[in-house]
Amino acid sequence: MGQHYKEIAEIALKRREAAIPKEYLLPEAALTDLPQNLTTVPRSSGHFTTAELEIIESNAVDILLKIKERKWTSLEVTKAFCKSAIVAQQLTNCLTEILIPEALSRAKFLDEHLEKTGQVIGPLHGLPISLKDCMITPPHPSSLGMACYANEATKPEEETVLVGILARLGAVFYVKTTVPTAMMMMETISNVWGETNGAYHRGTTSGGSSGGEGVLLAMRGSPLGIGTDIGGSIRIPSAFNGLYGLKPTFGRFPVYGTKSGISGQDFIYSNNGPMSRSLEILKLYCRAVLSTQASPWTLDPKCYPVPWREDVIQPKGRKLRFGMVFDNDGDTSVHPPILRGLEMTKRALEAAGHEVFEWEPLHHQEMANDVNSSFHTLGGAAILELTLKHDEPVFGSMKAYEASYRKGEHGTLGPTKLREMITKRNAFQKIYLDRWSATAKDGRGPMDGIIISASPWTAPRLGITQKLFSVNYTNVWNLLDYPVCTFPVTFAGKNLDKRRTAFKPLNEKDAGIQADYDPDFYDGTPVVLQCVGRRLEDEKVLEMTDIIAEALKASS
Repeated sequence: MGQHYKEIAEIALKRREAAIPKEYLLPEAALTDLPQNLTTVPRSSGHFTTAELEIIESNAVDILLKIKERKWTSLEVTKAFCKSAIVAQQLTNCLTEILIPEALSRAKFLDEHLEKTGQVIGPLHGLPISLKDCMITPPHPSSLGMACYANEATKPEEETVLVGILARLGAVFYVKTTVPTAMMMMETISNVWGETNGAYHRGTTSGGSSGGEGVLLAMRGSPLGIGTDIGGSIRIPSAFNGLYGLKPTFGRFPVYGTKSGISGQDFIYSNNGPMSRSLEILKLYCRAVLSTQASPWTLDPKCYPVPWREDVIQPKGRKLRFGMVFDNDGDTSVHPPILRGLEMTKRALEAAGHEVFEWEPLHHQEMANDVNSSFHTLGGAAILELTLKHDEPVFGSMKAYEASYRKGEHGTLGPTKLREMITKRNAFQKIYLDRWSATAKDGRGPMDGIIISASPWTAPRLGITQKLFSVNYTNVWNLLDYPVCTFPVTFAGKNLDKRRTAFKPLNEKDAGIQADYDPDFYDGTPVVLQCVGRRLEDEKVLEMTDIIAEALKASS
């Protein structure tokens, strides 16, 4: 047995504490009698100046413009977000590595370059960008929420390809954010960093695995964050924190050098993507990373040489056709606020002239089961052999990984079983492609997109997902390799979203999730849905999301 995880965690926590500038911390008096909705604290605390509040409450596109026009400096913007990130850390426990000295030095360099040349170095010039912990920024550790990596320095040659690209485009890196153990839970908790709670309700989870990113963005501690997604890890935290978050098609964005909790598996691909309160910055980010200036396809062998395309929905302004999954996905039923959000979205789109029809989630449960099973089989040994070295206890929602490891499934997988898994996955992809194509009618093409919840919950209460784990609304799109973007609709309202009556559960888990719904407890939590497009239609997904957002705005 190596060093005990508690000793390792103590070292990591002390390193983080030592890196926090004390002047950025909220005073102790401000930490008493906290509201349920923590997003109100930065403004109500009196801790931030008027100028700082203006910066952290601005969207990233406006920030970039003001830096370019020299109305703001990158240094003052970076300082404001560093301070806000530290406050978010105090309130939610969302940070791992703190890179503030490097960030301030970088911001000064960018300001000097702009002053001397009159030119920005790239479309992200001077913008602070937060990174999920799995993005390697040498020499800082990338712990993945695991004791074995928590204090392990990284080497320059290990830098994640995307990190280098973003730096060349002008980004400033200042913090890395928390993830659950091995990034394989929908609740961000680990034996190293502890629990990361939600922003809109401190009694709820921030989601996982990009949970630190999600809550930091909701707390206005970041204007733009980068997460990763193998089963919902961008979209679930985006949903629980009221954000736009893009899970792209695999191969559209560079992934090389991103640290993985299950390294080497090639059955379900992990993607990285942007998360923000602003849809416009997601578009700008995609345009920048997939530009000829960045040329990620020359740096990552898995990245397609396809620059970002504009205005792919043609003719412009045409009416769209959406399939919508209502009520349940065949396994779990959504909570009442989400059902209301689906109905609101349907009405808004129809009022704008678009067509919305019910889309039956055929095979969703089978696909979701295959994804979950593959993670347990492929990840049991990969994860447990590392956590056991330091005597880390196993969290409830990861017991299936432990069971797989104890049964020795990792040693008996074999080429035959793996071929069967891949054959079945490919068959599901073909079935769904054919079914989507078959929606063409009346001389019109097939449906444009699918609208579906991101989770049964708005944001689950802390700990509940350790017993009632459900990522089936998101992980089917990973198996199909379809691009998806989340979009906020509204918030749960205790006077609007009453408990279901005469509810007939689909199964025991469905009964438990629905029994968990309490209108008073979940009041004020975000209602967020997903917009799904066909493979390689990433641009169209963001354009459709924009159309949906505009329709919702017009109907409010």
